[in-house]
Amino acid sequence: MHANAVEDLLTSFQTATGPSGIWESAATFFGSYGFDRIIYLDVGPVHERVLTTMPDAWMAHYTERNHARIDPFMRYCAATLDPVGTGIDFLDDHAYLDPRERGFIREAAETGFRAGMTCMIRVKGPMGAAGWNLGSTMPREQLETVFAEHGNLLRLAAHFSHEKLSRSDTGAEASTRALSVRETECLQWIAGGFRTKEIADRMGIKPITVELHLRNARNKLGARTREHALARALAEGVLKL
Repeated sequence: MHANAVEDLLTSFQTATGPSGIWESAATFFGSYGFDRIIYLDVGPVHERVLTTMPDAWMAHYTERNHARIDPFMRYCAATLDPVGTGIDFLDDHAYLDPRERGFIREAAETGFRAGMTCMIRVKGPMGAAGWNLGSTMPREQLETVFAEHGNLLRLAAHFSHEKLSRSDTGAEASTRALSVRETECLQWIAGGFRTKEIADRMGIKPITVELHLRNARNKLGARTREHALARALAEGVLKL
């Protein structure tokens, strides 16, 4: 993970004005890695936000044809925190899609959407769903190369952008229980792109102890994953890069 890239994103958010400014900063960041067909949604019982860099003509077509009925994103991608390949270049990986869903993906390809990868923040449930489809005009092979090198950074950026967008509406204040020194240190190493065993070696503790510290940090931050915990810690100012 490249700390400079994270710092640049944080700096851009500090000067962003309102949700539109935050979205512009996020879209610019993802665009710098080749993701020029991104879709973000945060849908709950009382609110709905959908933001995208897809062409306006496609979005008008999507609305007019009520494509939400056949868009496989909510049905399949939003059901798991695991990343799911999207777009026509991944179509053969998803034999379970029905003909209408496959036709929808082929239509989207006409806008240039070739390949993408999902990053869910909140899976589909009673509270709705929130997450990203990081789509692009890149071919699958190029996208997979980008994710192999920058996947941790991209997932952190997705989680952090979601936190900033959510807080721009609610004006939420930090309500996190204080992290311990060890919990904070573990998150700092995660921000540096290190894995559990590497963190354990650097801290002189066992890998299971690292996992315990990270689990405690997730619980205190109300986070589901390491990336989500890191994003919340940064958003609430309890962690500095």
